[in-house]
Amino acid sequence: MSNMPEISLAAPSDCICELHSGCVCSSSEKALRLFYAGDMPKMTIEQRNECLDEIDRVEGYDRSDYENEDDARLAGSVLFAWADYARDKGLL
Repeated sequence: MSNMPEISLAAPSDCICELHSGCVCSSSEKALRLFYAGDMPKMTIEQRNECLDEIDRVEGYDRSDYENEDDARLAGSVLFAWADYARDKGLL
């Protein structure tokens, strides 16, 4: 999403999304997808806070509802929040 800031997650160059050829995922989205799949090391406190901040930016989401989620669920929640944001703006 072009107006979403990059979360400072270390992301590999490969992406696991279904757009394997010509992937358009940002490095943050790639990393979040890998965290969601359980293929990344544990998030740092800073990374978790950035994820919670992203969740909190989307209408209808409250960061306090996600603070106790494990890394995979937290990453998935960010992806779902971004998708909801995109749907709300007519982008999906």
